[in-house]
Amino acid sequence: MASDTRTRSSGASLAAGVLATALVARRAREWRQVRRSRALHALPAAGAGSAADAARVVCVVPMFQETDLAEDTVRFWRRLVLDKTVDAVVLVTTVKESDQAGPTTHALLEKALAADAAGTDSLVLLHCQEVCPYRAAQLDLAVEWARERFTTAAETESLWIGVYNADSRPQPETFAELRKEIAAAPDVRLFQQLVDYVIPDREGSGKVAAGNAVLQTWWTLSHYVSRNTQGHAGDTVWSRTSPHSTFGHGEFIRSDFLDFIGGFPRYAYADGLLLGWVARLAGEPIGLLKSRDIAEVPRTARDLVLQQTAWLRGLLNFGVTVAWCRSQGLLRLPDAEVKLLRARHLAIPVAWGLSTAAVTAGLAAELHRVIRGRSSAAGLARVAALASYPVLPGLVATTQQQRVMGLGRRVAGVLASWPVEGLAFWPALHGHLRHGQQAPAKTPR
Repeated sequence: MASDTRTRSSGASLAAGVLATALVARRAREWRQVRRSRALHALPAAGAGSAADAARVVCVVPMFQETDLAEDTVRFWRRLVLDKTVDAVVLVTTVKESDQAGPTTHALLEKALAADAAGTDSLVLLHCQEVCPYRAAQLDLAVEWARERFTTAAETESLWIGVYNADSRPQPETFAELRKEIAAAPDVRLFQQLVDYVIPDREGSGKVAAGNAVLQTWWTLSHYVSRNTQGHAGDTVWSRTSPHSTFGHGEFIRSDFLDFIGGFPRYAYADGLLLGWVARLAGEPIGLLKSRDIAEVPRTARDLVLQQTAWLRGLLNFGVTVAWCRSQGLLRLPDAEVKLLRARHLAIPVAWGLSTAAVTAGLAAELHRVIRGRSSAAGLARVAALASYPVLPGLVATTQQQRVMGLGRRVAGVLASWPVEGLAFWPALHGHLRHGQQAPAKTPR
């Protein structure tokens, strides 16, 4: 009996050691990539060329239950329109919000636009009457408006649609960089820009928001940049199956690609992910913009769980996308590559969800050994390595806000946010297996 107990304990220690080593190695690789990604800067757009000069850029902002952000959103985009940074901005509300108590987002936007008429010929408000479970109907309505407004550009494949959320505040140089890239890569019909996630400057933002801002930005720099670069740079099986997509904000699509796929995807939740997956399956590259979209994170733990659950549900929709592309005749990758791409995409939510449980279990097992007095130097090292895994991203400031935040707040934030994010995997998996609701009616931010 004692021998069996010692054997099980030794096996558990070995497993914890392997896990700790793997996680520390992963963080080391991520840190190297974060350092490279932080050094990325958009190049000057001077001399962009005729393709960029002819391009018309229309930014679309679908809005649903955004009463807290309505006025500030109008203020931000009006400034870009007046500066001629973009050709037009379309704010699109939905009839789905019309039954709520109090002023709707549409009413508040109308009021904000009426208060200052400057630029309103290029800053327009549309109201989508189509009831659709997803925001694709709002996006398609805005694209229809843009095609009518810029008919020549649409006919000459020079009309670009940018998609942003109500909380998006893209850096002004984004659009100069886009025009430069349009001229440099005329065959690329989709671009995704990088994102810096920040704490909302509104009441209720606490430690969880601070930690999530750190972790989300860390993920973008440590994983997305390398996957996009790998997928865009080569023509090998590994590059063609690199698991990256668009985000649903900070993305730009040439209008003829939307024609090619029949508009924004409506067959499942998370049109941003679906759009990028369709492009990958159809053999279309996704370019990378170094300029940042500054986007908010959820303010509370409850909203974070709801958001991460919705995102995970979206990540689990890759198989549905494959089936849809096959039915529409858009599938260009061989079956073997489709399977590999599907496996690499599936690994993302699985690793996301299981890492929290694995680290927690490993820590619990090693701490139990320490408490019972059976620890060793190696055991204490395993505890330290496992405990450092969620903390390490908080040691590095990747944005100006994080530098101002300070080391103590960053570390406290990631310790609060990391387990909350891990909790979201289980309701997402349960809902996916039961084919239940795709996502909440509104994904919290």
